Amino acid sequence: MTRRQAPVVIASNRGPVAFEPDDRGALRPQRGSGGLVTALIGAMQRTGGHWLAAAMTDGDREIARREGGRMTIEGEAGPIHLRFLDLEPELYDRYYNGVANGMLWFVHHYLWDTVRSPVFDEGTEESWQAYVEVNRRFAEALAEEGDRAPEEPVYLVQDYHLCLVPRLLRDLRPGALIAHFSHTPIAGPTYMRILPIRIREALLRGLLGADVLGFHSPAWAENFLMSARGVSGVRVDLPRSRITIEGREVAVRVHPISIDAAAIRRLAATPEAQALRRDLLRWRGDAQLLLRVDRLELTKNIVRGFLAFGEFLRRSPEWRGRVRFLALLSPSRQDLPEYRAYAEECLAAAERVNRTYGTASWIPVEVRLRDDYLGAIAAYGLYDVLLVNPVFDGMNLVAMEGPIANRRHGVLVLSRNAGAFGRLGRYALGVNPFDVRETAERIGEALALPEHERRRRARGLSRLVLANPPERWVGSQLEDLERARRRRAAR
Repeated sequence: MTRRQAPVVIASNRGPVAFEPDDRGALRPQRGSGGLVTALIGAMQRTGGHWLAAAMTDGDREIARREGGRMTIEGEAGPIHLRFLDLEPELYDRYYNGVANGMLWFVHHYLWDTVRSPVFDEGTEESWQAYVEVNRRFAEALAEEGDRAPEEPVYLVQDYHLCLVPRLLRDLRPGALIAHFSHTPIAGPTYMRILPIRIREALLRGLLGADVLGFHSPAWAENFLMSARGVSGVRVDLPRSRITIEGREVAVRVHPISIDAAAIRRLAATPEAQALRRDLLRWRGDAQLLLRVDRLELTKNIVRGFLAFGEFLRRSPEWRGRVRFLALLSPSRQDLPEYRAYAEECLAAAERVNRTYGTASWIPVEVRLRDDYLGAIAAYGLYDVLLVNPVFDGMNLVAMEGPIANRRHGVLVLSRNAGAFGRLGRYALGVNPFDVRETAERIGEALALPEHERRRRARGLSRLVLANPPERWVGSQLEDLERARRRRAAR
C-alpha cells in the first residue's frame, strides 16, 4: 500500500504573497515571483499544507491581527493556507537587519573587509537576542500548526533567517520530520570563525536540529559539513554526507532549485512584454546588447562588471559604438548604510565608463534603477550576452531565466562562484568574478562567438533548465524526509 503524503508546513521570512491596498483601499494579495515561491506553493497545494511567514507590509500586519493571522487564498492550483506572524517593528529590525542581513548574509557571501569589519559589541548581543526570539516565535507557531493538522506534518524551513528553528522546533516536537534549506552559499569553517563562538555554535546546532539539510551546490554542502566538524559531540561522515548528533542522523543533501520556465515564456509572450521589447529594439538600434539583471546588492558584483566593460572597450576599440550595456537594477536593503554606499558606487562606475568612452551618438552604459520584472523578461529576449558575475551566490536564477526567454542564442558569462555554475557551466563562459581582466576577455569572446557555437550553448542551457522543473526540487526534499522517517522506524 502506498503511504499517503503527509501535509507540509513551510516557514520562511517572506511569504508567497504580500497584501497591498487596491484602488478602493481593500487589501489584495500580490503573489511573489521566482522559483522558490512557485515550487513551494506547488508542494503546499498538493498536500493541503500551510505556509508561515513574517508580516512584511502594513497590509500583512493588518491581516495578521485578524483571527490569529490565518487565511486561505485561492491559488491557480488550489488553496493557499497562510499564517502571518506580526512581529514588533524594533524586534524585526534587529532580527532582520542586525543579524540575518547585517551578519549572516555577510559571512556566507564573504563580504566583510576584515581589516575594519565586523566589530561585535553590545549592539550585536541585542540583535542576536532578537534573532533568537523571532526564531523561537516561528518554532512555536510551527508547533501550533502541527497540533492543528489532522495528521503529523513535515516541516520545510527556509533559509538563513531561520537557522535556529529546526533545533527549537525539535525541542517542542521531538518526533517531527524537519528539513531546512539554505538558499545562500555557506561559508567554510575558517571564515565562519569570524563569528563570535557562541553565535557560531548556536547557528550550527540550530541547523542540526533538522533531519535533512539542503543546499544548492556541492560546494555549499561541503562547507557546512566541514564547519559542523568543529562542533563538540558531532560526528561527520564526509563520504556519505551524514552527521550524527545526540543519537540522531542528519542527512546533508544537494538539490539545485530551478525556475518555472513555462510561466516565464507565457509572460514573455504577453502584449505588454512585446511592447517593451519593441521599445528596447528601438533603443538598441544596430548595436549588440550586453545585459545584466540584478538586485542592487553587494554580492552581485555590479561595480566590477562595469569596470570589466570599460576594460573591454579600452582593449577593443573596434567595438565602441557597436555594443550597448543595459543594467536593470532593482533597489535592495536600502536601510543598511553599506547598501546605500554601494548603490552610489555602482552608478559612479557606470558614469565613468560613459564619460571615458561615450560620444554624442553612443552612450555605452544605461542603468535603469527600479523594480521591473516584466521589463527584465522583455530584455532577456534580446540580449546577445548576459553577464552574471556575483562574488558568491547560492544559486542565481537570472542565469536560468535569461536562456529560457532569450530569442537570439545569447551567450551566458557566468561567475564560477555562483551555485548555478555547477549545473550550467559547461555551456557558459566562466569567469573569476574578482578578475576584471578575465571578465573583459570573456565579454569580447562572447560577442565574437560564431553563430553555430552560440546556438549550441543556448540550446544546452535551455535543456538543462527544462530538465529540472521546480516541483522536482521540493519533491526531492520530501523524498529525503520520507527516507528519514523509514530510518527511524527501522531502529
